[in-house]
Amino acid sequence: MKNEDFRNYVQINKLHWDAIATRDWHKKIEELRQVKEDASYIEKWEPKIASYLNEIAGKKIIVPQFGDGHLMLACAKKGAIVTGVDLSSEQVRLARKAAAYCGVKVDLVEADWQDLPKSVPDSCFDLVVTECGIFMWIQNLDTWMKNAHRVLKVGGKLIVSDFHPISVIAEWKDGRLTFRRSYFDQRPEFCESEGNVPPSIEFRWKLSDIVNAAIRAGFKVDRLEEYYVVEKIKLCPFIPTDFLLVATKC
Repeated sequence: MKNEDFRNYVQINKLHWDAIATRDWHKKIEELRQVKEDASYIEKWEPKIASYLNEIAGKKIIVPQFGDGHLMLACAKKGAIVTGVDLSSEQVRLARKAAAYCGVKVDLVEADWQDLPKSVPDSCFDLVVTECGIFMWIQNLDTWMKNAHRVLKVGGKLIVSDFHPISVIAEWKDGRLTFRRSYFDQRPEFCESEGNVPPSIEFRWKLSDIVNAAIRAGFKVDRLEEYYVVEKIKLCPFIPTDFLLVATKC
């Protein structure tokens, strides 16, 4: 891929996620059924986040890059007033369908979080919450964090659970832990996809890049945790697979 094509990464990734959303809809039905029946979806699939989402009835929550939307819908089932933002037209369309299936109301915005429209108001939300698969799609961490900071009320919290950057470049091969590239190599990566799914462009960040972007945006970091989830990435537990970042708008 030519360097100039990386400038079109938002459109490239939009096409990628439109295709994945359609392809994976039927694979997600069982998880969606769990959300509908008010099972402990968050406690089961995102236990590190769950303790921050116990008492959220009436709270205003915004979910950037909501993906399959299950975390967003589970928050709505708990009585939260939920807004979801995603750049994929298909993710938004299917999220409307899923919300109707689950019997909840959510406000959906089709947008790139790095170019968040002013229709998403300042100082409005109690929580910004995300689940895994966020920062690898982000070119500008500072803009992402500034928008999270902008929409939160004073005292509001950013709660991020994501893949640990080192696990994204790790592989378990022939009984050995190996790495596809240097942890310090931050060049964007062109990724071919299987089947009829268009390619994508992913960005490689260190954990310190993400945390420092939050600090620069004005957040106070309350908690940073690195941990291993065997169900998500089949690596031997020598490195963390995931991390949790909790920060407050002061």
